[in-house]
Amino acid sequence: MAINNGMVVHFRVNCEFVFKGWSTTVDETGLFFFGCLIVMFYCMLHMNLYTVKLILPKILFLDIIWYLVYAISGIMVMQLIMTMNGWVNVAVVLGCIIGYSIQESWSQIYEKENQAPPGGCEFCN
Repeated sequence: MAINNGMVVHFRVNCEFVFKGWSTTVDETGLFFFGCLIVMFYCMLHMNLYTVKLILPKILFLDIIWYLVYAISGIMVMQLIMTMNGWVNVAVVLGCIIGYSIQESWSQIYEKENQAPPGGCEFCN
């Protein structure tokens, strides 16, 4: 009999979301779905942290705090992926895709506003 010690992604409802206290069992399908929605919104927030950095004033202390928050948030996303639950991984991927799309459009708008001449121009709007 072969022993498989590899990581296997499973598509089940029983899952531990990062911490042991945040877990669902087989009979808690609605709670699991709600947890996946929260994971998706959290990943959207994580992807939009770059936009927050654009808005923050250029102060060393705020940059350090931002990098600390961004690193901790990245660790949380990694822990969510390491639940090895396929539905949680799908929620992470969807949240990151949607969040990146929002962040990219916001950062393009912000950069266009900052590149405009002080009096404005007819092509900037």
